[in-house]
Amino acid sequence: MFGSIIVDGKKYGHDVVVSWDGEVHERQSSHNLTRSEMTDALMKGPDVIVVGTGTAGLMQVDPSAEVAAKLNGVELIAKDTSKAIGEFNKLARTKKVVAIIHVTC
Repeated sequence: MFGSIIVDGKKYGHDVVVSWDGEVHERQSSHNLTRSEMTDALMKGPDVIVVGTGTAGLMQVDPSAEVAAKLNGVELIAKDTSKAIGEFNKLARTKKVVAIIHVTC
C-alpha cells in the first residue's frame, strides 16, 4: 500500500527499519539515506542491508552511506520498495538482514 507498510500483521503509516530478529522501529522520513542512519543500521551487525527507495525509487542513498556499508563488509542492496521487501523476506531466511524502507515516492 502506498504510504504504509504491513510488518507481521501491523500496519505502519511511516518509513520503518526492520531487522531479521523482528525488531521494527520508525524511520524519520527523508528522501536521503545518510551515513548516520547507515551507521545506526550497522550497529545491528547485519550481513546485508536492504534499502527500499520508495514506490518510484526516488529516495537516494548518500554515497557516504554506501562507503560505510562497504567499509564494514556489509552488502548493500537498494531497490524500489516492493522489490526490496521481497529481497528482505528472501534473505532473512538465511542471513542477518536489516531493511530500511521508504513507503512513499
